[in-house]
Amino acid sequence: MKKTLTLVVLAGLMLTGCGGQKSAVQPTETATAVAAVDETVTVPGVLGLTLDKATDQLKDLGLKVEAVDTVDGKTIISKKNWQVTSQDPAEGAQAAKGSTVKLGVKSLEKIAAEKAAADQAAAEKAAAEKAAADKVAADKAASDKAAADAAAAKAAAEQAAAQQAVPQAPAQVPAAPAPAPVVPAPSSVQYANCTAVRAAGAAPIYAGTPGYGKHLDRDGDGIGCDK
Repeated sequence: MKKTLTLVVLAGLMLTGCGGQKSAVQPTETATAVAAVDETVTVPGVLGLTLDKATDQLKDLGLKVEAVDTVDGKTIISKKNWQVTSQDPAEGAQAAKGSTVKLGVKSLEKIAAEKAAADQAAAEKAAAEKAAADKVAADKAASDKAAADAAAAKAAAEQAAAQQAVPQAPAQVPAAPAPAPVVPAPSSVQYANCTAVRAAGAAPIYAGTPGYGKHLDRDGDGIGCDK
């Protein structure tokens, strides 16, 4: 662009020498156009900056700043308490020096309140989701326990039914007590030995008969003097 304008200036100078006063006006107009081109700047991005810092950057480039509270329309007093949320022209645009960049701002207090509200909402949502998950888990545990109890009860009922179907063995009658040993009745007949028993014609002598004694029945079979 500058090269083109330079050629235009040179051409104008040449025309001035050859064409009179009318051509002499053209170099001045062309020089003004060149000066205007040289006075444009690239607009920086100031989104997220506090208003005081954004203003300093823009003014350093020869730009003017117009800031407006886009939320509540409050009057801006302390620029450091406001954050830039929008800008026009946008970052990277070409703007002439002395032109105005319009900034939309929001108070840091408002931003902090919105963040606190968002954090609280997120915490409440997380708590609600956890409570819902815990309830699902508790319901499942209760359902599983009920199913296990029902299965155990069914198994017990089937076992009881199976036991009732098996024929019961007759109750065993307790054995009669063994008879008490026969105690020989007292007798006046006594034998000192088997010789005496044989001499008396009482051999063999049986337990319970008069004269029987254990000294006569050495093998303890209840029959004395049998050998």
